[in-house]
Amino acid sequence: MDKQIVQFCEQQKITLFLAISGDHLNEYLENIPDTVDLCIIASFGLLLKESFLEKTEWTVNIHPGSLETCRGRHPLPFAINKGLAFMSITAHLIEDEKIDKGPVVAVLSLPIDYEKTYAYNDEKLRGCLPFLTDLIVEQYQNEDRILTGYVNLGNAPYNKRLDGDTLHEIMNANNLLNYKRI
Repeated sequence: MDKQIVQFCEQQKITLFLAISGDHLNEYLENIPDTVDLCIIASFGLLLKESFLEKTEWTVNIHPGSLETCRGRHPLPFAINKGLAFMSITAHLIEDEKIDKGPVVAVLSLPIDYEKTYAYNDEKLRGCLPFLTDLIVEQYQNEDRILTGYVNLGNAPYNKRLDGDTLHEIMNANNLLNYKRI
C-alpha cells in the first residue's frame, strides 16, 4: 500500500481498510452497525456486490485510467500500448455492480512520458491519489454530497486483460518509445 495514502488517511482521521478479497470486505462490513457515509476505493480489482453498496451512502472508485479509453484491468499499460498521449486517473461513483461505470466525480490527465519507464509513469499517476482523495473528502465535508458529471460510456470499450508477455514487456521496458504513436 502506498505510504502517502496511509499518511493521508491518518492525517485526515479516515478509516483505512485493506481488503484482500470480496469476502474479507463483506466480513468487515458486517461488523459495522450503521451505513458508511463515504467509501473511497482505489485500484480495487474485485466486483462490489449490492450488499456492499447498500451499506454505503457514497462509494467512489478511483480508477487509474480514463473510463472513455481505458476501462478494465491494466489501464496504464493499455494507454501505453495504444500509444495515447495522456494517462488519466478517474474518480467515479459506483451505484451498481457494473464495472468501471457510474457518474464521474473528477478526471486528472497527465502526459505519458514515453522516454521514461512504466514505473516512472505509474508513480507519477499514483502521486495524484492524495490530491484526488482530498478533493473527494473535502467536497463531501463541505457539500454533504458528491457532485458528478455525466460521461457517455456507451461506446467506451471494456479492455480485456493484456496477455502476460505484453504486460511484462511494457512494465519492464527501459523506455516506452516503441509504443509512442502520437
